[in-house]
Amino acid sequence: MILCGILAYYSKQSFSESNIKDCISSLGLIEHRGPNDKGIVLIDTINSLYKHYNKSQIIDDTILNEYSLDFNCNLILAHNRLSIIDLSTNAHQPMFFNNSWIVYNGEVYNYVELKKELIDLGYNFNSTSDTEVILKAYHFWGKECIKKFNGMWSFVIWDGNKNKLICSNDRFGVKPLYYLNRHNQVIFTSEIKQFKSFSNIELSTNQKNANLYISRGIHPLDNSTYYNEISRFPKSHTLDLDLKKEKISLNFYKYYDLYNLPQKKIAHENAEFELKELLKNAISIRTRSDVNLGVSISGGIDSTLILQYLVQLQNGNKISTFSSITPGSFSDESYFINKVNDFYNTIPNYSNPIIEFEREDFNNFLKQIEFPPVTMSFYAQWLISRLMHNKNITINLIGQGADEIFGGYHTHYFRFLRYLIIKGKLISYFSELNAYSNVKGLNKINLHKIILSDLLTLFYYKTGIKKLDQRFNLERFSVVELIKIFKNDLTKYELPFFLHSDDRSSMGHSVETRHPFLDYRVVNFGYSLPNNLCLNKGWSKFILRNLIDNNLRDIKWRVDKKGFTTPFEDIAKKINGKPFSIFDFRRYCFDTIFK
Repeated sequence: MILCGILAYYSKQSFSESNIKDCISSLGLIEHRGPNDKGIVLIDTINSLYKHYNKSQIIDDTILNEYSLDFNCNLILAHNRLSIIDLSTNAHQPMFFNNSWIVYNGEVYNYVELKKELIDLGYNFNSTSDTEVILKAYHFWGKECIKKFNGMWSFVIWDGNKNKLICSNDRFGVKPLYYLNRHNQVIFTSEIKQFKSFSNIELSTNQKNANLYISRGIHPLDNSTYYNEISRFPKSHTLDLDLKKEKISLNFYKYYDLYNLPQKKIAHENAEFELKELLKNAISIRTRSDVNLGVSISGGIDSTLILQYLVQLQNGNKISTFSSITPGSFSDESYFINKVNDFYNTIPNYSNPIIEFEREDFNNFLKQIEFPPVTMSFYAQWLISRLMHNKNITINLIGQGADEIFGGYHTHYFRFLRYLIIKGKLISYFSELNAYSNVKGLNKINLHKIILSDLLTLFYYKTGIKKLDQRFNLERFSVVELIKIFKNDLTKYELPFFLHSDDRSSMGHSVETRHPFLDYRVVNFGYSLPNNLCLNKGWSKFILRNLIDNNLRDIKWRVDKKGFTTPFEDIAKKINGKPFSIFDFRRYCFDTIFK
């Protein structure tokens, strides 16, 4: 298993020495993603020739000393490696097999099972890494191998037998991949900052995206970025680029579509049992590593459930936990975090973003995540990743994704109530309205007025009575099917930006983040459940709550979960010496990153 940074650069014209230098510099900008090893291969795709170099050779400038114009290199694959499984040089990248090369960032957790299947088919293996499994799976199954992978990945394969580039991103876009396509050349990178090393590329700000963030705190909902020239590789897609064609044509195809998943009828008890087994297995295969593992816990349902099953799997071995706390503040979660740690007898570790705050460090955080933050919890996770690194923890299990799958946001219940009215299910509506107001301690009449106001606003926009502007996303508010609301939050509105921050915050400190709830089997199962197993009697994430140990009732039936919330006012005051407006803060973040 390899967490790393990758680079792939293809051109219809042979590279100059300057192009080679740009690639080496680009790789140097992401050494934090893979400090353990480095590799690069120069490929002449027309004649199927290549020159491969490892870390020490790169340091000695062997590439530039040996490179000459008689070698018509037009493809470069480069890699920085963070070793997780198979720490030996046998897992070095770029990796070669049967006239094909791969650079790969991510983890295919079911590589053990796939490897056994491939051995039975006659394949031999030189390493214990999942990189070799991916390469040989591609050799046998072709592009269809991707559907067999359970994990997170972005990779580029040069298939020398077909002279093609095969690129892929995982189902939920956990591992980043960006691309630039212009002037008969295409570049793929793990981080946006890598493009700044290329002397033949000029980047310009996407002003529309910039204005939306500064005015509304909204990030691009499509695959665009804050640069006009750079796009994000679409999640759940594969690219098959035929290098024999005269022009570079990027044709993506989708291999996974959660919007077409069927719904099922299932009893509560059966659903709970099946979900428990799926989660335990998802956690189990995410413990596969040759390095130390920790858990981020927030005192909420999702992280507690991960810890609960991890404790069962560890057979008495103490587990290190990591949390962000701000004692004395409204957002502090210390009471609940300590409850969980005491019950499971963990080794607790704490970070306090208010005490630890330094302006220069905060600026480094902003530059590292590359997208301006929509919540200060991103900064808290950055500090936790640093703490993990200092404690020699390389793997972080985190509860990201559960809210989007099982209905954890308060907006989900609001839209559920609105859905019941639209569908004419008034008895169910008033029953759920009453239950939700009791759970949350809200005034029923006021809550009813809010729901009706939402419906009236929606009517105004849909009928054109009120003008729709670019700051208002009608789709997000008009969707009435609850399951589609959940899926939209997973694919468009909420989760993508949390995953982006997870990747930058963790990899910025050479720590790998794993997401058990984003095991595609858990996702598929969660989205197949009836509404009442997710939202029921005023409770969000109803099915997950029922899985929590009854000895942790304070956690099980919480209604005020805050997560790693970091008081905005305190951070703003430390930056500016006085309170910031939210607009000034967004401007500060944007300018720090992009200017």
